[in-house]
Amino acid sequence: MKQATFVWRFLKGNRLKTLGIILVVLMYVSMTLISPLLFSFLIDNVINASPITNPFLLSFSNLLGGVDFIRNNLWIGAVLIVLINLTIGVFMFLRGRWNGEVSEHFAENVRNQMYEHLQRLPYAYHVKAKTGDLIQRCTSDIDTCRRFLAGQISELVYAVAIATFALAVLFNIYTPLAWIAIISIPFIFFFAYQFFRNMQKAFQRSDEAEGAMSADLNENLSGTRVVKAFNREEYELKKFDKKNKEFRDLTYKLIKLLGVYWGVSDFICLTQILAVVISGIYFAINGQITVGNFFVFISYEGMILWPIRNVGRILSDMGKMSVSIGRLNEVLDTPVEEMDLGETPNIKGDIVFDHVSFKYDDGEKQVLEDVSFTVKQGETVAILGPTGSGKSSLMHLLTRLYDANSGSILLNGHELKNIQRHHLRKNVGIVLQEPFLFSKTIFDNIKMANPQAKEREVLRAAQIASVHTVINEFELGYKTLVGEKGVTLSGGQKQRIAIARTIINDCPILIFDDSLSAVDTQTDASIRAALREVSRGVTTFLITHRIASAQNADKIVVLQDGRVTQIGTHESLVAQEGLYKRIVEIQNAMIEGEDEE
Repeated sequence: MKQATFVWRFLKGNRLKTLGIILVVLMYVSMTLISPLLFSFLIDNVINASPITNPFLLSFSNLLGGVDFIRNNLWIGAVLIVLINLTIGVFMFLRGRWNGEVSEHFAENVRNQMYEHLQRLPYAYHVKAKTGDLIQRCTSDIDTCRRFLAGQISELVYAVAIATFALAVLFNIYTPLAWIAIISIPFIFFFAYQFFRNMQKAFQRSDEAEGAMSADLNENLSGTRVVKAFNREEYELKKFDKKNKEFRDLTYKLIKLLGVYWGVSDFICLTQILAVVISGIYFAINGQITVGNFFVFISYEGMILWPIRNVGRILSDMGKMSVSIGRLNEVLDTPVEEMDLGETPNIKGDIVFDHVSFKYDDGEKQVLEDVSFTVKQGETVAILGPTGSGKSSLMHLLTRLYDANSGSILLNGHELKNIQRHHLRKNVGIVLQEPFLFSKTIFDNIKMANPQAKEREVLRAAQIASVHTVINEFELGYKTLVGEKGVTLSGGQKQRIAIARTIINDCPILIFDDSLSAVDTQTDASIRAALREVSRGVTTFLITHRIASAQNADKIVVLQDGRVTQIGTHESLVAQEGLYKRIVEIQNAMIEGEDEE
């Protein structure tokens, strides 16, 4: 039922056309069944002059001028046969065209909805999800549904309709032979049902194996430089080969199931046709049926058996689609972030963390515990601490990528959880530790955060980020095309372009999540000086490991194991025992060692 609801939902705009396909199939079935009956009428009643006992055929012959007139003008029968086949051709064309239009529009609707839904899912979902598996759901699984709608629905309607109508005609002609004609149908249905059950399980395992292989491929391509740097090519080849073999073996089982089904069902169907031929010859010789009726039985038998035999394939494809719809619904049923719900206050930069605690959904220990401090508008706050102390998590809370489990975060007196996410992220700019650049020009990458930005604003942002001179040194300048994920640029260049992309929005709150670590100390100082000059009144957070980056901050917050252990200025913290003083001593010793060398 859930699968049917899914299909009906995404058939929006093509539902009438889907019903039209069913109507066209029924008309196609009618014309297909009429053709053998017309041959039977011409053979038995026109050529062999057998009396007409069927009232419908009697009315039909009278409409054409009577049997004698048709016998003297056999071209009439030929014309009727041609017209019937032309009509069948028209219905087949409409069926094929509408099948294509409905299935392609369905796939387009699902892809758009999946992409939109993925865009709106919370950050926590994407942290856990495997990219390769999501790509497969958006491509292979949707294509499985598309292929089913492209032909199997109309095939199922055709099989049911032609079997029903044909059997009704056969039982009306001669009941004993009609019973012989359907003796194998229960066996075919039972075999098809068993095949459907096995096929559904086998396809799910194959589909999951393909998803795992795609995820492995995506991860490997994303980490190519790491693989080569650590000489791990052979290891990655073996790992992929293992996943590929698993997928191959599971897919081979699918093919084997198909082979068994087609072989056995072919044997049953051909045996059934042979039984009808032998029985029909016997009944015809004994005068129990006419030659024309025997022709109808032989024609209808093929029309009944092969479509019913195809029901197994239709059911197997339905099983595949059911698995694919289940995988798509796993994503679509995941609640999205509510981006437009909440307050839209005037954000200036006054922030209060009041006894804030937080842990991840799959975590056992608190990442942040009882964190409290205050930030005034225009202040620069440096966040220091060992790896895993909760620095980035603290900033994730400020942008509402996650919400705190307890405590309160106030932004200009407004509870952060009550502020609209869209409004909040528009006013809080963040430069991540690992910047991501798109396969566009440098100009487009910087402008991306503010599509309405003028050229002078893009250049100004680049100058503040100390990357304007570097860009101009490229042959194409700002029109230089950045490779996928920025691979044509150095780490420091990517970082500075990401900084320019963030500050172009003139946000009242800026967060640099260890994003100056990829640039040298001199460039770091240059960027911070430029920011102080042009961003007066902007509240700035610097997550850093460098004392040189933190020492000019208005306030330094030291985190250890998720707790605030020290707060103060550089001078006050150096004067007291604690982690900050130890970091200063270590980094000064390292600098002195480098100078001696």
